[in-house]
Amino acid sequence: MTARRIPILVVFALILVGAAVVDRQANPSPAAEADTLRLKVPAAAKASAGSSAWYCAGATAGANSLADGYVIVANSSSKALTGTMTVIPLAGESKGAPFQVAASSHVALHIADVLTAPFASAIVELDGGGVTVELSTTGPLGDSATPCASSGSSQWYFAEGSTTKDASETLLLFNPFPDDAVVNVVFSTDEGQVVPQALTGLSIRGQGMVAIGVGDHVQRRAAIATSITAQRGRLVAARLQTFDGTAGRKGISVALGSPVAAETWYFPEGKVTEGLVERFQLYNPSRQEAAVELHLTLDQGQAEPIIVAIPAESRVTVTANEEARIPKDVAHAVTARSVNGVGIVVERTIDAAPASHRNGLSVMPGALVAANRSAFAAGQSDDQVDEWIVIQNPGNRSATVSLTVLAGGMPTTDPSLQNIEIPAGQRRAVHLTEVIKLQATPLVIESSVPIVVERDLFRTKGFGTAMTTSIPLGT
Repeated sequence: MTARRIPILVVFALILVGAAVVDRQANPSPAAEADTLRLKVPAAAKASAGSSAWYCAGATAGANSLADGYVIVANSSSKALTGTMTVIPLAGESKGAPFQVAASSHVALHIADVLTAPFASAIVELDGGGVTVELSTTGPLGDSATPCASSGSSQWYFAEGSTTKDASETLLLFNPFPDDAVVNVVFSTDEGQVVPQALTGLSIRGQGMVAIGVGDHVQRRAAIATSITAQRGRLVAARLQTFDGTAGRKGISVALGSPVAAETWYFPEGKVTEGLVERFQLYNPSRQEAAVELHLTLDQGQAEPIIVAIPAESRVTVTANEEARIPKDVAHAVTARSVNGVGIVVERTIDAAPASHRNGLSVMPGALVAANRSAFAAGQSDDQVDEWIVIQNPGNRSATVSLTVLAGGMPTTDPSLQNIEIPAGQRRAVHLTEVIKLQATPLVIESSVPIVVERDLFRTKGFGTAMTTSIPLGT
């Protein structure tokens, strides 16, 4: 009797094991989801890596041009590295420029010093890891900064975009790889989807790029979301958005696209105040309605979540200034979360006018992952630029956070930037300019638990509002 039961018990055990495996695949753990996302978002290779590469798109290449581009390379490792920046113009031959970056230091590489072009992209290759790379731009409409990509993707999304009379939106599609890529571009507006025939089966040659004027395909729309899908190959996508001021809004934003639609997006900084308009652009590229909650973390008090339904293949705008539950002049963080398992894309737009003591435009996607170690390559904290570091602790344990500036090969710390305590589920803003005044502030952030970090740069005179989240460092 016992002998006959053994095979049955073995089969039953195997069924249970198989069911557990299927359940883990269908419902991956938060840690597994974070690991998957880290492979898609910009992230630095381990310091011990033998090589690393970054891909930057979205700049113009010319002094006094609209978005004059600088590639900022920060080396958080303990050894000097050698690299090459290869600049690829919209048309014409590419050109390489060798460089070196010392340990615990950075270099700023001016794209226009290599070649000039209406638009240009760059491949940055190094003989080691522990490096973060950002694209910083400056021009008559202000400043902007965005992480470069550490990998290509077959899918890119943008939740924000506008082609109104005062606005211009340009998509920069960059193929840094040897083989040609073929892509389809689809736009979503308040009046439905737009599928331009000219952007279906669009070919991008190997190590080449294409600039798409969105207004040539979707005219006079205040809000446009974009989905870019590669039928073949991989690419990097960035968006250049401008407002010329004739209708009130004025400024420029260069931003890397989002390579994935995800369930959770983090925005550490926000405030409803005079002269500042904060909007959240939520895009649902799937064929199923998304149920979304915007959870608010206030510096003072509490607020109920904002509930949003996003129809399939559609987009929705939430304007913080129109939400009575968000108190004026109280800083907040926002976590956008899809509660029915549908992946979404979320970007935050900040329009700043002088009444808020800031001036310019910022459009940035939220952070997808929290990290124990992360870095910024760009930064400036002096009389010309006001710099803030905003830290959000989304977890259920208190965080102890320390900030280190990589200043010319000498890691620079200050007691007020060490062992900063941030309770579980809370946020804290650090006014870096009050502590350190440097023309360049590449920064490493270390925490006892995973956190999300945002850097905000505000030019004290003229236009300049550049906001972005940090780049995870490999461990």
